[in-house]
Amino acid sequence: MVLAFTLALSCKKKAVETDNLFKFRDYISYTTSGITSVASPIQINLANPVDGWEMGQEIADKIISIKPHVEGKLTVGNSHTLLFKPDEHLEPNTEYTVTVKLNNIYKNMPDGFNNYTFQFKTITPSFNVVTNSIQSYSKEWQYLESVIKSADVITLEDAKILVEASQNGKTLPLVFNELNESSKHFEFKIDSIHRFLDDSEVFVKWNGTRINADNKGENTINIPGRNHFTIVDAEVIQSPEQFLSINFSDPLKKQQNFDGLVSIQNVKNPRYIVDGNVLKVYPDSKLVGNIQVDVFQGIKNTEGFKLKKPFSETIAFEALKPQVRLISNGTILPNSQELKFNFEAVNLSAVDVRVIKIFEDNILQFLQDNTLNSNNTYDIKKVGRRIAKQTIPLQTAAENTGKWKAYSIDLSKFFKADAGAIYRVELSFNKNYSLYDCDAVAGTSNSETDDYYDYYEEENYGESYNDVALEDEDLREEQYWDNLLYRYKNYTYNWREEQNPCHDATTTSVKLYLKIYWLQT
Repeated sequence: MVLAFTLALSCKKKAVETDNLFKFRDYISYTTSGITSVASPIQINLANPVDGWEMGQEIADKIISIKPHVEGKLTVGNSHTLLFKPDEHLEPNTEYTVTVKLNNIYKNMPDGFNNYTFQFKTITPSFNVVTNSIQSYSKEWQYLESVIKSADVITLEDAKILVEASQNGKTLPLVFNELNESSKHFEFKIDSIHRFLDDSEVFVKWNGTRINADNKGENTINIPGRNHFTIVDAEVIQSPEQFLSINFSDPLKKQQNFDGLVSIQNVKNPRYIVDGNVLKVYPDSKLVGNIQVDVFQGIKNTEGFKLKKPFSETIAFEALKPQVRLISNGTILPNSQELKFNFEAVNLSAVDVRVIKIFEDNILQFLQDNTLNSNNTYDIKKVGRRIAKQTIPLQTAAENTGKWKAYSIDLSKFFKADAGAIYRVELSFNKNYSLYDCDAVAGTSNSETDDYYDYYEEENYGESYNDVALEDEDLREEQYWDNLLYRYKNYTYNWREEQNPCHDATTTSVKLYLKIYWLQT
């Protein structure tokens, strides 16, 4: 008897072991990590300068290896920074493993420190196609202003393939703004739209296959007939100033009085600006909630014809999203008893204030790699120290008006400024401080039919190395500044939700750094 056995073997991708940055802190201070753009160089910051390295110098030695393999050039950013610039964009939605051969950089490396391995992942491709206002060349020909918004940098050539439009079965030309060869944002117009005697439709289709994105879909835009003077769309624009954009089928006559022809509930003295087919109506006060809007038949187009039918609709005016902005961009402090720091905030109950001091002896070291407006968190850690942290209450929910308010903080209550030092002030907020009414916009999302998953990353590198289990973020931050942790914050990444104040991608990953540097004299 012969027994036959079938052995099924399943192959599973072996997980790559990466090195702990804290363990290698004497040799590596920073590397590219987390989610990064396909267009970004791979950066490696060494803890110590390397003799003989000059800025821009190309390194021919095999100091790094990358998997999957990438062709490119390794250059010196400065005496302790390496930049690998790929010849072409990296592959999207791909995890890269980089090994730095430290024994080829430094001599006499101890056992276990010859190589340092780290990983990062590139952004998953995704995009939106947004159609905006219809504008007119003439009575018969129009165009539709549009934009492609991408999760990551794509080429102009690829952007042109993502979308197409047609009218009555005829393909319409797309005219792109070709200012940038690569970008996340491409403006274009759907051109040569023929305005027939009767109403017609423009079909817009998009497909992300070209950039390996899952997006696909279509939209239909109604094009009123030549003799049909009507309102096509009305939407609220919130920034930089709130206004109601009313898109007409025809270009409007500029020299006409709109008073009494446009009525917005609770608005007494609006301002009007005509922009081709669009009438911009600026209310005299900030509007929030569902507002009744009426447009009457007296409005004329450039040919003197009046609007055929009145327009009446309830339009949602959303509240401003939680934000913070500076009133000034920096100053040199004289010796004074008060150090006033002025800023504005909207829809926030509080902000966190951090003050980081760059010591006088370290200023030259800091300025070797940074400007005073630098956003580099890791470089400042080498030369500075957080000396103050405070949560500043701003207002209660009952006091909130939904409008920008000015605030002032006396920093002299938090620290005593030393002559010659530089101070950086950071303002940040989280979801718990938001007074934005998320229930009022529940169910609203920026997502389309495709699934774009959140990417969550724990940033408290080093805990496993120190065998420290800290739940308190304040304690983790203290260890971070004591150089016992590499990072202490966690974040969620989802490009579609970056501007959604009710999503964790905004409240945990987008920390608003507002920097002011003072030089005490």
